[in-house]
Amino acid sequence: MSFIKKLTRYNVYRLVPSHIAVLLMLSVSNGLFAEENVIAFESPPMLAVLPFVSTGPGGDSEILASRIHDDLLTQLAGLQSIRVIARTSVAEYKDTVKNIGEIGKELHADAILEGSVQSTGDRILVNVQLIDAKTAKHLWTETYDRESSPASIFDVQTEIARAITSALRVTLTAQDATQLAAIPTENVAAYEAYHRALEIRDSAGIEEAAYRQALEEAVAQDPTFTRAWAELEGSLSFEYFRQKDPGLLQRAEQILDRIQTLAPKSGDYLIAQAYYNYYVLKNYDRALQIITQAQDMMPSDVRLVELKSWIQRRQGDSDGRVESLRLAHTLDPRNPRRTNSLVIDLMLTHRYEDAQVEIENSALQDFELSYWYNFLLLREHRDLGRWAEGVTKLQEESDGAGGLGATWEARIATRDYAAAEQLVDDMQERITPGEDPTSLSEKKLDQIITYSLMQQSDRLAELLIQARSILEKNRNSDGDLHPGDLNLEMAFVTAAEGNAEETERLVQRWRLGAAKDLAELTNYRQYSCQALGIAGATAAAVECIRTGLVEPSMVMPFMEPFLPYYDSMREDPLFVDLLADLDDAVNNP
Repeated sequence: MSFIKKLTRYNVYRLVPSHIAVLLMLSVSNGLFAEENVIAFESPPMLAVLPFVSTGPGGDSEILASRIHDDLLTQLAGLQSIRVIARTSVAEYKDTVKNIGEIGKELHADAILEGSVQSTGDRILVNVQLIDAKTAKHLWTETYDRESSPASIFDVQTEIARAITSALRVTLTAQDATQLAAIPTENVAAYEAYHRALEIRDSAGIEEAAYRQALEEAVAQDPTFTRAWAELEGSLSFEYFRQKDPGLLQRAEQILDRIQTLAPKSGDYLIAQAYYNYYVLKNYDRALQIITQAQDMMPSDVRLVELKSWIQRRQGDSDGRVESLRLAHTLDPRNPRRTNSLVIDLMLTHRYEDAQVEIENSALQDFELSYWYNFLLLREHRDLGRWAEGVTKLQEESDGAGGLGATWEARIATRDYAAAEQLVDDMQERITPGEDPTSLSEKKLDQIITYSLMQQSDRLAELLIQARSILEKNRNSDGDLHPGDLNLEMAFVTAAEGNAEETERLVQRWRLGAAKDLAELTNYRQYSCQALGIAGATAAAVECIRTGLVEPSMVMPFMEPFLPYYDSMREDPLFVDLLADLDDAVNNP
């Protein structure tokens, strides 16, 4: 079958404008889409778009190359017919000396797109080439000479996206065609402000005020720019989640109405609704429904996958969350945060072997991954001292990047309280200057635990007075602490005071509140067990550990029961039975 007939078979001519069809015909006649260059890939093929390089003088070409690369990734992420590696994972290959085969193997990509951009005056020159990642064979190449305007840039990106799908022999869906036809903005100022916002987001996070300011500028310049509106909705919804400002809520709702009016069937509207339902309404079922629809429209958008995993965490859907985290890891394989998230959730669901395999298969160098690997080795050697030495070594090699908390936990676990005391004294309070603290700092809580285990009553007494003074400010008219997680902090205070009954009551209050936010219940369950252990509430502590070993939590059978929090109850028959059951599980898996 000739290549022309293959194009017809895959509906390319039916889906593309006439001027692009002509370009494709010319490419065929010039041998750029030659028969021998066509390779069949599994569907959908995985594409890696390497950072575009600048070949022009000055910084304009460099900036434009980065922006075209970002926009192209966004456009490709919306295609159903292919999958695209996230920007974070391809960023490290800018100016790389690695060959195509090495890059393809590291990214698990089927094909790799390389590009260069030159900006001269009011013209841009874009060169691109698509390469088979396994054979290094060139599948397609093209040069585009266009006017330097947002409309022209998006037009070039559309042509590139269509040509990629043709070269990879995949069929564009009707939804793909609609996605490619959309031009986000033709306003130069709006385009530049939007990209400035993305640069701030990627370098400093969405908490930065400058991020939102740049987005506000973008939508002021182009009130129809729904992509910028959706980003702004996410920023405002997140900020409302943090501080419950009525003005933020009103603005967020206005933006939702605006996007609905402009593009009610767009992915941008779905994304905006998902943010609003997740952060503002905390309607997780509705948020999941919306984000699933958005994923169908933008299957390679890793941020949507991440948001879905957050929703699943709140719902307590551990298996679904692990599945989402695996997908995020596939789309963003060189991002340590994706690997760490997957490893941690595998551990939370007690899939320790799977977690260890993920770390062993990862080529990433990361403090957190190394920490968890050292943690998982404890399953094999069961030597807390050896584990603690590994943690200390990692801390020293990281030059403090891992923080003092991990080393403090190791010293507590091995009952080296003198070293733990020194570490906790060296910690920073981390309280925002000028603000009255409403919860205990990590340092103060760790000090309470350390001095409790050391039985340093003099130093502990002063700390407990300070802690109560802070937490009591949050007691409402019904006598309860608000927010609910403060009940867990107060439980450590009452445990240190030796009040087992009150500690049990506070832990129960915390559990009731956390049941409405299963992420909190999963992530902090081990601390509730430890507070009960310090208080000497044996039956409650044993029940807490047993439950944590079955339900998602960081209560791990090779660690938790052997920590010093439970030393006062080791001879109690209930605790002896727990240890016997754990030994039996190890010896008779």
